[in-house]
Amino acid sequence: MKILLEICADTYESAVAAIDGGADRIELCAALSEGGLTPSVGLLRKVKQYLAESKRDPAVPIYCMIRCRGGSDFRYDQAEMEIMLTDLVLLRDNGADGFVFGALDETGTVHRGHCEQVVKAAREGSSKCLPLTFHRAIDCTAEDNLRDNLQTIAELGFSTVLTSGLKPIALRGLSTIVRMQLIADEMYGSTKQHLQIMPGSGVTTENALTILKSTGCLAIHGSASVSKPTSGHGAITMGHSNVDALPMKVCSKAIVSEWQRLIKAAFNPKPA
Repeated sequence: MKILLEICADTYESAVAAIDGGADRIELCAALSEGGLTPSVGLLRKVKQYLAESKRDPAVPIYCMIRCRGGSDFRYDQAEMEIMLTDLVLLRDNGADGFVFGALDETGTVHRGHCEQVVKAAREGSSKCLPLTFHRAIDCTAEDNLRDNLQTIAELGFSTVLTSGLKPIALRGLSTIVRMQLIADEMYGSTKQHLQIMPGSGVTTENALTILKSTGCLAIHGSASVSKPTSGHGAITMGHSNVDALPMKVCSKAIVSEWQRLIKAAFNPKPA
């Protein structure tokens, strides 16, 4: 049984560590401290260059976050949509293998129109639409509307939903993630629309297998991060929050490798 391990990375250092640690896919973004924002073209190109030079077979897919600002409302006006669609095209033309996006309307429901614009942009210039993940905007919706929202996401053409089960961390949302997986299975049985449910948020070495085994999901997402030692004369706050004064978080190659080892041992044990 193949379990997909996706690592989110917001720096070149973290992306390289995730790749070298054995990640199956990278979610490339900026500002993980903000929940992840759109990465720069320069960062994408540098990571793709590293992959090309390392000659990995198969190459690790790089999915780019499309999110122009922080905030948990995920309600965007037309100007913000134009910004994100412009960014998507630039990232698409510079080698992005897929995209991560989510938008809600004023009722907290999946915004069909905005998502359709992203799907269209991901398809332009290609024979098929690049894969799309609907991100944790789903966790800001009502559980009573879960089935309808998942149906909309699948109909739009998204292949994956990243979720913590409508809770702050996946371990606390296990029962809802189980329900989401059951809904996805039922949709596939009736319509053949495949929607992968991917738990994320708060994933650690200690709980990764519990999350996978409890939910029946075949993918998991995390940062595998550790605090990077500071240097110099200390840090100062660069904005209204104290994020910049905190130790920088970077992906640990060792943690990614350990997650892959645990997953393979649990789901693909060697014959006795």
